Amino acid sequence: MTDLAAWRKRKGVSLAAIAAATKISVRYLEAIEAGNFRALPGGAYTVSYLRQYARAIQYDDDDLVERFQRATAPKPAPAAAPPTRLSRALSRIRSFRTASWHGGIPQPRD
Repeated sequence: MTDLAAWRKRKGVSLAAIAAATKISVRYLEAIEAGNFRALPGGAYTVSYLRQYARAIQYDDDDLVERFQRATAPKPAPAAAPPTRLSRALSRIRSFRTASWHGGIPQPRD
């Protein structure tokens, strides 16, 4: 989102002017430009700040909110690896240990 600062400068708008017009702290405005969303207050405040900032620099506010949502969306967990021969063997050893601990060693079936 570093292109936001360049966009703002091309429009001739200072962070101080945006802060005065929107009552958003310059610290938050700098965080928006840097893409440091953890520094923002969160929730509806963040979306509101993004929209106000975008409008102040004549940028598409829906696009900016969408970019924010993509950047902060949770990443899917990696898929578990299929079991290997070693992991299956270790599983059998663990089940044997558990059975012997409880006094019942599994007997082979005839």
